[in-house]
Parts: sequence; C-alpha cells; structure tokens
Amino acid sequence: MRISIVVSVVLLSTSISGAQAQSGAGFPVQFIQFFKTYNLINPASIGKDSAVEFKTGNKSLTGAFSGVRTFYFNGNVVLNPSSKGKSRHALGASFINDKEGDYINRNRAALLYAVHLPLTRKITMSAGFAVGFLNFAYKASNISAGGSAFAPNADVGLWLHGLNFNIGISGNQIFPTTLSPIDEIYTIERHYNLAADRTFVLSPYVSMTPALVLRWVDQDNYNADVALILLVQRNVMVAGGYKYDKGVSLSGGLEKIKIGRQLLKMTFSYYAPLAGLTYYNPQSYELSFQFIPARGRKSKNQPDDQTEEEE
Repeated sequence: MRISIVVSVVLLSTSISGAQAQSGAGFPVQFIQFFKTYNLINPASIGKDSAVEFKTGNKSLTGAFSGVRTFYFNGNVVLNPSSKGKSRHALGASFINDKEGDYINRNRAALLYAVHLPLTRKITMSAGFAVGFLNFAYKASNISAGGSAFAPNADVGLWLHGLNFNIGISGNQIFPTTLSPIDEIYTIERHYNLAADRTFVLSPYVSMTPALVLRWVDQDNYNADVALILLVQRNVMVAGGYKYDKGVSLSGGLEKIKIGRQLLKMTFSYYAPLAGLTYYNPQSYELSFQFIPARGRKSKNQPDDQTEEEE
C-alpha cells in the first residue's frame, strides 16, 4: 500500500511540475508576468528601478490542477541610493513556494546582491548573485511516511539597462544536484535565462514595450515567452503574451496607485493553452503586487542627473 501511495504522489508531482515549468520538477516555475519578475531569475536586476521595493504574487492553475499554486515574495534595498555617478549596491531576499495539494511543497529561498556600475549618464551595467537553498517536501499521511530534502542553490547574472531598455543573462541552479525526499530522485539542472525589453514612446500618453525571456537547458530543452505591453497615461497597463508552442496570455493592471506618497502596482493575468495542447498545460491565472515606499521611489532606469517628477 505504501509503495502505491508513493508512486501516485510521484506521478502527480511529475504531472504538475510539467504543467508549471514545462521542463520537469527540477526547474523553477515560470510566471505569466515574466516582465514583472526579472529579479526571480536574474539577481543582477535588483535595485534597478527603485531604491526600495517589495513584490509578491501568486500563480494558480485551473481545472484538474486547481489545487496547485505558486507564491513568491521578494524585496530589495539600494544601500547608497544617493551616490550619483558612482557604483550602487543592492541587497535583497526572495522566497518561492510551490504548493501542490495538501501533501507536496517545494521551497526556494535566497539572499541576493547586485552592484550597479554606471557606464554613461544613461546606461548602467549590473552584476549580481543569489545564494540560498532548495527544499522539496512531502507531508506524511495516515498511510504513508513523508520526507524532506535540502540542497544548496545559487544564481549569477549580468544586467545592462538604460532609460528605455533592459537586457540580461543569468546562470541558474549553477550547482547541479539531486533531491530525494521520498523514493523518487529529482534532478536539479543548471540552466540559463536571457531576458530583454525595449520601450518605445508612441505619444505623450502611450508607450509600448516588447519583452522576451528565453530559458535554455540544451538544444532539446528550451522555451521562450514574449509579451507586448502597452502603458496608457503612465498608469493603465495592458499586455498580450505568447508562450512558444504552448499558449497565450492577457494581462492588465494599474502602475500608479498612490497611497499618500507610497506607490502600489497591481497586475492580473490569465493564460490559456493553444487548442489541442491542454495536456499538462492547463489554464492559469496570476495576481501580483509591487509596493514602493516614498523613500524608495525612483523612475525606471533613471539616470543620476534626474529626479522623479512629483505629481
């Protein structure tokens, strides 16, 4: 009986992991709002937009996988935000939890560091790393023992950014290893991410930003997401996305919800698989929030010689 329970749990876990990450249990979940979660895949990107910020979000699957969700929280602070024309240092922390029903949990936690080096008044090169751990855990039931396994984890990255563009590359899970919380062995594989976006100002009221993220493991294991983001009146955001050979998404949100001098951003997304590709590729939705305290407000990729316009 115990063997059959373990096998059932492993099969369910493998199915859900394929639905979430398209690459197996050893890879992080990819979010619909990848253009909002660069710091989850590239530690060099922390502190590029704001001196202090906090982000949280939740992705949930639907249908037969409705008990599956991924939650994240991260925050970062620039230690010397007023150092104009000089290098800036940022520290951060992140936590991601994949919960699959009542029995399966996968956790990722890390401390992050980035240094931002100005190349010109408008362009900055950043380098960063994240160090933490992975934890795969299975809760015990009345008829089956549980298990938990830990492994070290680290990411490194480079990020080039300016007033209207971002591009970065990162090496993730750079310590390949295995985890075996129960009888099944999960392989934690090294992989690489390329992320980029470019903003075009169409009018004083509308801007358009194409964005891309590519995850590469090897020539037989890769995937890509693209999005086109429209920002109206610097507040209302609408985006359409495409996951290569998998599905499409639609996102909408507000970028400037003011709470006194604090700033709150909110985004909701919905993903639907392409026709005939619903197996292990379920519909999902995602909700995220970003909070920027008054002391942390700084316009995106703002050069040192400018200050944010007070509104």
